[in-house]
Amino acid sequence: MTARLVPEHPRFEDDSERIVWEGLRDRLRDCDVLLHGVRFTDPVHGEVEIDLLVLMPDCGAIVIEVKGGHVAFADGGWTQTDATGSRAISPVEQARAGVYALKRYLEGQPTWSRGALRATWLVAFPYMHVTEAMGPEARRDLIIGSEDLQDAAGIAYDRLMSPALHMFRLAEGWVDSALDLLLGAPDAEREIIGRTAARLRHADDLTEAQAGLLSAVRNNPRIEVTGSAGTGKTWLAIEQARRWAKAGERVCFVSYGRGVAEMARRAMATLPPSQQPAYLGTFHQLGYQWGVQPGAAEGNDFWIMEAPARMIEAAASLDASSRFTAFVIDEAQDFADSWWTALLASASSDSFRLAVFRDDEQAVFSDRRGRPDLPLTPLVLDENLRNARQIVDTFRPLLTAPITAMGGEGFPVEYVPCVQDDVMGAADDAVQALLDDRGWLPEHIALLTTKHRHPVQIEQANDRVAYWDDLWSANAVFYSTVSGFKGLERPAVVLAVNGFHDGIDPRSVLYAGMSRARDLLIVVGAEDELAAILNDKSMRRLRRGVQPGA
Repeated sequence: MTARLVPEHPRFEDDSERIVWEGLRDRLRDCDVLLHGVRFTDPVHGEVEIDLLVLMPDCGAIVIEVKGGHVAFADGGWTQTDATGSRAISPVEQARAGVYALKRYLEGQPTWSRGALRATWLVAFPYMHVTEAMGPEARRDLIIGSEDLQDAAGIAYDRLMSPALHMFRLAEGWVDSALDLLLGAPDAEREIIGRTAARLRHADDLTEAQAGLLSAVRNNPRIEVTGSAGTGKTWLAIEQARRWAKAGERVCFVSYGRGVAEMARRAMATLPPSQQPAYLGTFHQLGYQWGVQPGAAEGNDFWIMEAPARMIEAAASLDASSRFTAFVIDEAQDFADSWWTALLASASSDSFRLAVFRDDEQAVFSDRRGRPDLPLTPLVLDENLRNARQIVDTFRPLLTAPITAMGGEGFPVEYVPCVQDDVMGAADDAVQALLDDRGWLPEHIALLTTKHRHPVQIEQANDRVAYWDDLWSANAVFYSTVSGFKGLERPAVVLAVNGFHDGIDPRSVLYAGMSRARDLLIVVGAEDELAAILNDKSMRRLRRGVQPGA
């Protein structure tokens, strides 16, 4: 018999953790539990990841922080040197923080009834021959060096049995309770609601404050705002439309997707009429309003090849009161080049105002420029305000420009590996687990597909008004493709990677899909397909999110 291992076959990012794991595994008792990569969110330290955690029923819990390479303590600070170079580290601080966070997490759960947790820490430097203490906080008996690996379990036992820790009595069954909370009993519904609401307030506060950027360019009649997902472009577009309307402009607000248009409509519905745009919708809806629509025999390229010319003709017959003095264009990266002339043909004069908002990283069509042939004053957004840091860190390697995560702490990103044929079923299971076992509400969740629509979306699509109403419904999971959900967000997104359409950049689809999640992202897909698209860094970050038992 050996100790219980969680997971049974862990994936190590480097050999240092593997070496210490094996030393413990070979010496721990069969009543002990050895865990790798334990992650949870702490109100003080944010996302916490414990390298190795040992649970001994008769002794307590011990957090082990592992550092590879050569580790040194000098001039009051720690450094780690390996093949990639030297860097400052804080192994003792990390280990101690892991202990405090573990105690806070377990003891703070409503279902925890085991009293105070007896817990302490060690640091492990498996490539170092350690002969003495390393600084005032790392006595020799708190360090597992290369010569200690065979006795690592004994060192952990002795540390937990030290007199200083005997004030904490161990309750019967505490190990099982701890495992339930760490592995299988996530946050209660009320905590999920509280945390997602707090994150939304934080994101909204940042977004509202960012509106001040528009004041810096208020004297420029034509601006171009670029930024990656989560930088608040759509909210700035809405605010720009409001400001121009309030100043007396007749504003035309156009987005590429119907979902963004509906979101903008709802956001502006409570404004005074004098602050609302004269038109708010998609390019296609504007065509219908002008009497331009495809016939039964029209091809799929109608809106690219034929509609723009017919809309220019329709615009020529608009009277002065129906023309626009200002245009706000959101999701401009997906606008066909032929649309710009058609839109601007409805301007009341050549001195119209224009604000273009776009994210070239999310461009669905590689042959579209996303801007008109006009000089525009650039404004670049490089702070992500909407997505939790864990989500930004996951899609960051897909970006060509640097981005700073400002949205705060969310939940660890999760990955569900499966074969291609099982993607939809595994995604459904992930949604059901969020609802049944993890405290999430239906209105928190969106299930997005990268290619073919989910059967629920197909069923709902017959009534498009009701379909989009469900996005803001208080009791419905929302189903969409990634392309249909661009510019929108929900607290939790299950991204089902079920293939990609020809001619579409898979990286941009994955990036767009990942960035729709505000607090929690779960990626479901075949590992070989994802590895063919993502770089090594992105795949490593995804693999960290494989849940025990997956």
